[in-house]
Amino acid sequence: MLTAMRYVTLALLAGLGSAQASTPDPELNAIAAKMKARHIEVDKLQRLSPHLVELTIKGERVYATADGDIMLFGQAVQFDKNNRPTNLSTAANWEQVQDMIQSGRAVTYKAAHEKASLAVFTDFTCGYCQTLHEQIGELNAHGVSVSYLPYPRSGPNSRSFEQMRAAWCEKDVKRALSSLFRGAQMPVRSCANADAVNEGWALGQKVQLQGTPTLMTPGGQIYTGYRSVPDIMKLLGI
Repeated sequence: MLTAMRYVTLALLAGLGSAQASTPDPELNAIAAKMKARHIEVDKLQRLSPHLVELTIKGERVYATADGDIMLFGQAVQFDKNNRPTNLSTAANWEQVQDMIQSGRAVTYKAAHEKASLAVFTDFTCGYCQTLHEQIGELNAHGVSVSYLPYPRSGPNSRSFEQMRAAWCEKDVKRALSSLFRGAQMPVRSCANADAVNEGWALGQKVQLQGTPTLMTPGGQIYTGYRSVPDIMKLLGI
């Protein structure tokens, strides 16, 4: 029955507030009991709004009404009063992105007169990432602060993964990253700061990145692939 609904997409309009994960939720317990009665093994269960629940079943996201009687596959999207979308499936990850930025584990190019901010999953071996890197100054000039989250596409134990870890160990990470984008080689190093690369990789896997660069706007909406400076400004509403 679940397979038959695979391509159904649910779009929710504004007015659906976020729930506090720390608050006991009897409805979630009731849904878990229903899934068990249906012989559906749920890996994870969380509330996205008062009316919408997300279940992870064998690694796949499924959405259900608050009573658990209607289940749909796809993306849950909330629109604000300006019709800007937020992907509720990934919005919960925005808090982790913010934590990386605020703690300095992400590398931030701060605009002098900030109007908006943008997080970017990047990989120095990616040609379009390099193109975007060359436009950081232009984005800053337009009031866009850009924060890099490391996401070496080839994964742990690869050369690019180790090179990014080495860059994060440098005193001037921005300079080290620019060197990598230009094709420089760095001696392998390990330090506490390098764990940010592992964290960026794990977060990218969690949000199921399809490639780099991947842009994440405040709230967690994801845009895969390169965007020009004018396109980015439109995405950010500036």
